[in-house]
Amino acid sequence: MSPLLLWTWITDEVRHRYESGGQWTSRTWLDDLLDWHSAAPGDVAVIDGTTRCTVADVVDRARRVAGFLRERGVGRGDVVSMIVPNWWEFTVVHAATAMVGAVVNPLLPSLGRADIAHILTTGGAKVVFAAGSHRGSEVIAVVRAAVAEAGCAVTVVGIRSGDELDLECILRAGTADERVDALAGDADSLLFTSGTEALPKGAVHTHQTSYYGLRTYLDEVLGLPCGSPVFMPSPICHATGLQWGLRAASHVRGALVLQDRWDPSVALDLVTGHGCAYTLAATPFIADLVAEQRRRGATGSPFTAIVSGGAPIPRHLVSACADVLGAPLLSVFGATETYVTTANRPGDPPELLATDGCPLPGTELAIRPDGEITARGPHVFAGYLDPERTRAAFDGEWYRFGDLGTIDASGALTVNGRIKDIVIRGGQNIAVREVEELLIRHSAVEEVAVVGYPDERLGERCCAVVVAAPGPAPTLPGLVDYLLAQGIARYKLPERLVLREAMPRTATGKIRKAELRAALGS
Repeated sequence: MSPLLLWTWITDEVRHRYESGGQWTSRTWLDDLLDWHSAAPGDVAVIDGTTRCTVADVVDRARRVAGFLRERGVGRGDVVSMIVPNWWEFTVVHAATAMVGAVVNPLLPSLGRADIAHILTTGGAKVVFAAGSHRGSEVIAVVRAAVAEAGCAVTVVGIRSGDELDLECILRAGTADERVDALAGDADSLLFTSGTEALPKGAVHTHQTSYYGLRTYLDEVLGLPCGSPVFMPSPICHATGLQWGLRAASHVRGALVLQDRWDPSVALDLVTGHGCAYTLAATPFIADLVAEQRRRGATGSPFTAIVSGGAPIPRHLVSACADVLGAPLLSVFGATETYVTTANRPGDPPELLATDGCPLPGTELAIRPDGEITARGPHVFAGYLDPERTRAAFDGEWYRFGDLGTIDASGALTVNGRIKDIVIRGGQNIAVREVEELLIRHSAVEEVAVVGYPDERLGERCCAVVVAAPGPAPTLPGLVDYLLAQGIARYKLPERLVLREAMPRTATGKIRKAELRAALGS
């Protein structure tokens, strides 16, 4: 087990059960890529704008980066962070990290300085690969500021940065290293998720937990054919894009078609131009694709399966996908900690498509007496970096999602609420406590509650409900500027401000957030 973990639910008995039962094998996602390289090195592996990289390109470049990492003392169990958008370079660094037996730690380029500093301190990365700039943000400058704030010894490598230590220099002058040190039982990825906490918590997957879910969902549930191109507009530095974009493409030996900046017209051209058969994305992306196809007055697409998770799927979008794009819209339920846990199947009848699907083969689902959804199986992550958080998240082998749901007679899950105090904006979890704790320090804020309000495209957006302190009343632009100065990520910013004279409270003094949401139309 990885030295990252201090406590895990995976005992020797659990490991023996899953290994002897064939759920956990010696195979990893890196084996998919290397076997593809042996069989068809000239196949296109990734398409990034006008750049096409073959499988040979990715593997050969990854070996050069692996040589660089070994020279820097990076090996089994060490963490390599990647703050890189949907660029082909991510696929190279991702493969190189596994080649040296290190742990992949993908981070969104939109993260603020404070989050990055916390993650680097907690995860202990030895090397960070960071984009030079992205969408007007000097990402590498933010990373360097975070490194200085954290006071940690870490090597920062630029990507498209023009710096002296840039990935381009490594690829041009580095020495290839063909060793492969990835072992199935070792930690594979360190994924930080906010969940209900103010600070992100690090979830550790092993190669076995992540690969079981990958092959089971793609092969047994979707039945995705070999050679299927995969369209991925979601960030590949997020659990969704990493597992169900990058790794899915390698698993089925299909080109990974990336889109960095969302534009539905460009997206539809990419899908049709490259014959993309599958995507997994949040509902706003899919709704925009449907609207764009309608605008063109066309129907049909190369898609055989369109998958969505992370937020409730509007029922009208299910029929719209079938009518306009000619493909079923299939729901999945899961989390960073489990990837996919339940899923709709191709060919499911309408009554099943109205649910969140049935568990993956080999996994179990149960509802606690209070309605909380729990699951156990070989797809469940090994644990958090903090052992106390791990213990709190499990009941024996059962992972507790913090979401509420019901299971019908067919075994299908319907998610109908959540215990967690979060806002889900476009499939991304925003822990409102973090935003509240920053806003309460503002001189114009006496009290604050951050709640979600409905949005047709993103599902939810954040609203700051504020009781103003004496003096000039706060404004939304002023609060946004203040939060940005604290290093918060842009996607966490409130997009609406409501001023109240007093907060509605329970008898024990707690703010009635349900009442606030109702007033906002939730």
